[in-house]
Amino acid sequence: MISVSETGDVRQEALGASFFIVWLGQFVSSFGTMLTSFSLGVWLFQRTGSVLDFSAMILFSTVPALLLLPWTGPLADRADKRHILMACELTAGLAAGTMALLIWLDAFQVWHLYAAQVVLSVGMAFQGPAAYAAITSLVPKSQFGRASGMFSLSSAVSQLAAPLLAASLLSLLGLAGILAIDLASFCIALFSLAAVRLPPLQARKRAPVMTELGDAIDFFVERPSLAIVYGYLSLGGFLSGTVIVLVTPMVLANYDAVTLGWINSAGALGGVLGGLAMVIWGGPKRWTPLLLGLNLSNGLAVAVAGFSTAVPILCACSFVVVFSSSLLAACVQSVWRRKVPRQRQGSIVALQQAVALALIPLSALIGGTLSQYVFEPSLMSGGIWADSIGSWFGTGAGRGTGLFFFVIGSVSAGISLLAMTSRRLYRLEAEVPDAF
Repeated sequence: MISVSETGDVRQEALGASFFIVWLGQFVSSFGTMLTSFSLGVWLFQRTGSVLDFSAMILFSTVPALLLLPWTGPLADRADKRHILMACELTAGLAAGTMALLIWLDAFQVWHLYAAQVVLSVGMAFQGPAAYAAITSLVPKSQFGRASGMFSLSSAVSQLAAPLLAASLLSLLGLAGILAIDLASFCIALFSLAAVRLPPLQARKRAPVMTELGDAIDFFVERPSLAIVYGYLSLGGFLSGTVIVLVTPMVLANYDAVTLGWINSAGALGGVLGGLAMVIWGGPKRWTPLLLGLNLSNGLAVAVAGFSTAVPILCACSFVVVFSSSLLAACVQSVWRRKVPRQRQGSIVALQQAVALALIPLSALIGGTLSQYVFEPSLMSGGIWADSIGSWFGTGAGRGTGLFFFVIGSVSAGISLLAMTSRRLYRLEAEVPDAF
């Protein structure tokens, strides 16, 4: 067993073996999950040919977690985080094994897939806050940036490589084989968790769950600078969400799937390099200017992608957006790790994850509706903006969506520029001292 000390000894100012063991297990597990997620999506669409069924799978995989997060966050602060994570890996492994068995018996149905997504979503609700709080307890404060960068890097690698590998393995092993690989990845994660020992829980007075949730909200109310930063980041995430779902239809309106693949690969490469940059660098001493700068570059890249139809420019914009988003995610995690007390990180992170999950379908719905019913018709031949704005953006399929990208990117960049004039944001480090 590997034990971890919280003595604060300067000689231990490194990520440490225990962190890398847990990180490797979680990376392997998430890679297996990405393999399965891609393969199940292919299976479902080939089985039913229904976009609605595909949307339903996303719904079953997010709503249970959204409903449970306000309760699972406080639990992560009270209970043994390692036990929670091990239980989640075991549950996910059982779900994957059950699906593999049903496929082998030729009895796998669509409703089985939906039921499995519910189980996995419940596990995600418990795993997210517990994993976040556990990593904070494993890593010294000076290494929070690198630790966050490691997880951004592993996420980007999974998103880049897993779909490509899954597409090849599906023809060789079939869906049951993919699920078997996923099951093995859960076992590796389980063993990695069994090999480490987290620092002991700090004594904390128990309170009703709703009280804990109210305390999490009060945490931001009592720290206006932190609340403003969180609101700013949430708004940026919402604006990004309105256009993310439209990348595929905007590109395919003028190009083929191969071109879309190049653009997505450029973005995935940006994610890998963004995570790697944070691992090497470790992050700045003052985080606010970097957060604002990354959101600004993100907005500008989205605006340029909407204006241009040149493939090299779209690839470059995709790279910049995902690079800055990956780096931004690592920075934000590092800030929360520093500013939130360890014994409250589960409930605070659960609140943030619940808000993020709620924004995903809302932003996608608003973005899709505005693009399909307002912007696209307006730039079609004979549309109300065809002779005016159309002379700049062009007309026809996909150009209305491009205009929507330009508007959202410009608004996002404008908000970032406005935020840069706020002295309150730059006082974050002084007004909100590190929690430990």
